[in-house]
Amino acid sequence: MIVGKKHVNNAIFYTIFKKHYCPACGTKLTRVKTSKIVNSRSPEAKNYDFTLGDSFMVGDVEFIWKEFYCPTCKKRIPIDEMRQIEKGQRER
Repeated sequence: MIVGKKHVNNAIFYTIFKKHYCPACGTKLTRVKTSKIVNSRSPEAKNYDFTLGDSFMVGDVEFIWKEFYCPTCKKRIPIDEMRQIEKGQRER
């Protein structure tokens, strides 16, 4: 049973106000909602933040965030990965 949901809003301005294109085919990327249920007692929990204000969520928590999606390639690209790709393209 899910005891809570946590929205992870990382880089809102980067994802909304800048156009991003697929590194494989050049198609304009869209943003899609991605989620994962993680138990606070699982080994995977160390990669997630279970705090909520001054409280700590215990049990199954659904983490929700945005990723980029290429409608042509059907590939999902995490925001951090897209930043690295675009940074590499600028340095060339």
